[in-house]
Amino acid sequence: MLKKLSLIHLFFLVIAFGIRYYNLSGPDLIWNMVLALIALDFAVITVVIKKKLLRVLAGGMWLFFYPNTFYMLTDIVHMHFTSTVLWDKQSLILYLLYVSSILFGVLCGIESFNLITGVLRLNSYILRLLFIGGLSFVSSFAIHIGRYARLNSWDIATRPMTVIHELVEVVSWDALHFVLGFTFIQVLCLVFLDNKIQNKSLEK
Repeated sequence: MLKKLSLIHLFFLVIAFGIRYYNLSGPDLIWNMVLALIALDFAVITVVIKKKLLRVLAGGMWLFFYPNTFYMLTDIVHMHFTSTVLWDKQSLILYLLYVSSILFGVLCGIESFNLITGVLRLNSYILRLLFIGGLSFVSSFAIHIGRYARLNSWDIATRPMTVIHELVEVVSWDALHFVLGFTFIQVLCLVFLDNKIQNKSLEK
């Protein structure tokens, strides 16, 4: 696991270097990748650590940072250069950096999910699906708040009342399409890449 984690951090450095080298403007993709990587790191800590209380705390921190992983899909809206990708070298490079950083964030989320569910030992097919659905739904609310209210994971601790207010505001028809859409995307990715579900399906 540590070898794979080292390789993942190397991927981060390569993508971050590319973003800096080509002076990619727009959203702070490196910072967004850092937040996604923190979620993965907390998932690894949850697996490695043995003391139950510390494991619970690490798992809680993973949950706080997890929405940052799929949040990176919202950065697609900044890719205004896509119409010239096929024949303009600069646009192609920017496109590859954007896609790499977005995939990095999403894959950090999927990898961290697999680690956490391993700790939780959700061996039941139904329980895993319920966990995937619940996690994706809650995460989608957090992604909506992050994108529109510009709140971050640590605001839960530093500005709890503001977060609660935004959560109440999210519960509206205007946010329904966003929340349900992102819930579907997350469920789609997690089910496809959930090793336990794949193995159980093969057993049957």
